Amino acid sequence: VWPQAATAQDPLPPTGPPAETELAFEREVFVYPPFELANPFRPLDAADTGGPRFERLRLSGIIYSEIPGRSIATLSTSTVTFADDGSFTADSGDSYYVKVGQTIGNTTVIAIHAQSIEVDVEEFGVTDRKTMRLITAIGGKQ
Repeated sequence: VWPQAATAQDPLPPTGPPAETELAFEREVFVYPPFELANPFRPLDAADTGGPRFERLRLSGIIYSEIPGRSIATLSTSTVTFADDGSFTADSGDSYYVKVGQTIGNTTVIAIHAQSIEVDVEEFGVTDRKTMRLITAIGGKQ
């Protein structure tokens, strides 16, 4: 005897209209708190809009006054090269006459002394205090 033929299963009756899919859109937001992390989207030269960077500046002169706020320093982008025989070569550049509190590029003048000035240099959100000294023909040091 042969087994009975298998019957096809009856399909399940539909339970209703297909369920609607709800779409949810989420947007990723980036926030960079100031003074904690450097913003990678900020242009690197944003602090340089007012003149040359500190690396290009040299202290070329000081008009010193004992009266606070009256001293003036001359910062220059020119270069002077001294040879061993005592001769020198000067390449012209721009000159900036600054008082305490003024900013050139990324450099802010903090104090002017008789032979040097103190400046704050801002690099990528970090401020560093530096001293610039007058260059003399005798010592040739800055």
